[in-house]
Amino acid sequence: MRISTLYMFKQSAESMSKRVSDNNDVYMRLSAGKSLLRASDDPKGATDAVKYQDALAKLEMFRSARSDARSALEHEDNILSSVGNLLTTNLTEKIVAAKSDTWSDEDRAALGKEIAGIRANLLDLANTRDGNGRYIFSGFKTDTPAFTDAGVYQGGSQVRKQTIADDSDMPVSHLGNEVFGDIFSILDKAVEELTRDPIVKEDLDDALSAASLAVEDGIKRLGKTQAELGTNMQQLDALDLTGDTLINDTIVKVQNAIGSDYGTMTSLIMDSKMSEYALNASMLVFQSMQKMNLFAK
Repeated sequence: MRISTLYMFKQSAESMSKRVSDNNDVYMRLSAGKSLLRASDDPKGATDAVKYQDALAKLEMFRSARSDARSALEHEDNILSSVGNLLTTNLTEKIVAAKSDTWSDEDRAALGKEIAGIRANLLDLANTRDGNGRYIFSGFKTDTPAFTDAGVYQGGSQVRKQTIADDSDMPVSHLGNEVFGDIFSILDKAVEELTRDPIVKEDLDDALSAASLAVEDGIKRLGKTQAELGTNMQQLDALDLTGDTLINDTIVKVQNAIGSDYGTMTSLIMDSKMSEYALNASMLVFQSMQKMNLFAK
């Protein structure tokens, strides 16, 4: 039984149409950089892809949170370093000098003004804001200066925390009253006695002794706070190492699930070449059929 050229033409056209569709499908997957375009392509792969993408988004969110936490801790550490310089050098030297019997009342009054200036610098540091305009030593009362001009603490009672990993929160600041204590009022008393006219020696000695103890306590609190900052930053470093490994592993899982891994993409490239060859062959057959008599029996 002879096969009509009409039937052959129809079969050739259908074959070429299928080759075009297959070729387009392969190139769409190549252009998208993945073999999984629809859930129906691979239901299990699509389910896994959603699961891994959600996990990846969570890991990246924690990485960003750790970056923010590190910036906050580094900023506080810089402030505390400046506080340390004022306490260990400037204030200590001035208080020791003020205790000397060789100074006149006028000299002590001048020292009192210098200590008042250092006290003002300490207050400025205690009321430092971060890049977002939040007072870093005010706890959750971020829009309120930690201390009043009189040196009274008015910040919050709880430190701000950042979630840096699953079930893991980290303080990203310290409360001003825990760092600075009541040093401002004690320094105010020392300045008052140094600038009194006339100076009352007994009252001055008491005020300077209290100031000296306040500075010593402040240095101890400062050391404790900076040690905590160092420990927290080490913890962030450790979590980043683990987190980066998990992120890289999860990226591989996502790529495998959606077919964007190296092996799948290499196969798609090979498929595209084969599809192109098949399409060209179909087009040659179709062109040959067009030259035939479609009405031949």
